[in-house]
Amino acid sequence: MDLHTACTLNHPKVIDMLTLSNDLNMANNKGWTCLMYACYYGNKNLVDRIVDLDPTTLFSANHDKQTPLMIATMSGNVSIVKKTFHVDILEIPDKLGRSAMFYAVLYNQEEILEYFIEKQANCNVIDNFGKTMTMTAISKGFQRVMKLLYEYGNRHEKNVLNTTWSEKLENARKNPQSDERLDYNVEKLLKQLSLEKYWPVFDKRNIRYNDFLKLSEQDLKDIGIHLFGPRRKLIMTIDKLNELRTPQEHSRG
Repeated sequence: MDLHTACTLNHPKVIDMLTLSNDLNMANNKGWTCLMYACYYGNKNLVDRIVDLDPTTLFSANHDKQTPLMIATMSGNVSIVKKTFHVDILEIPDKLGRSAMFYAVLYNQEEILEYFIEKQANCNVIDNFGKTMTMTAISKGFQRVMKLLYEYGNRHEKNVLNTTWSEKLENARKNPQSDERLDYNVEKLLKQLSLEKYWPVFDKRNIRYNDFLKLSEQDLKDIGIHLFGPRRKLIMTIDKLNELRTPQEHSRG
């Protein structure tokens, strides 16, 4: 019996065979390694043994560019996912452009998705068909997954925005001539947010910086920004900019 079959069947002598093997990364004609089979069939003891014997097995990929982590995610075994997790393979895509986190969404693995969220995995991956994780969850009707992705995406966007504007403010204070300064120009601000296509909307209504800081979400709807994503990004920016303003700037209005 070959080692791959022994791993598939969890044969009583498989542990001995693993110990005697010279190459645990050896793949069969499908590109599958022993670790991949152990992950697929949920053999936790085998997974532990293989990874402990040779941690490099975590970095293997089959002909579909699937890692053991992806296969463990697909099979839904949380303990095996944790054993096969490594930050350096978390964002590696398969041949369809899907990461391990994408697999958690695709196969409705809520607990594993929560684990990847805890590890701060990228939730903005777009596969080769142009679909995001959120689009995939919506198309499949995975409501809990949709909720997790929405909450994580919202939290992540806020963190990124806070970091970005905090850094810009600090740079502006240290170096007034810095190109990274907070620019009191709505057109440049929109460019910094990758929302420059909306500049004509603001320019047409002569909305300048101080006016911009007073806009509400309803105001943005009224002037013609109908998409939720850009509108949310603008509101978050307005909130953060108001928070970062000095007392002197607030008094100027």
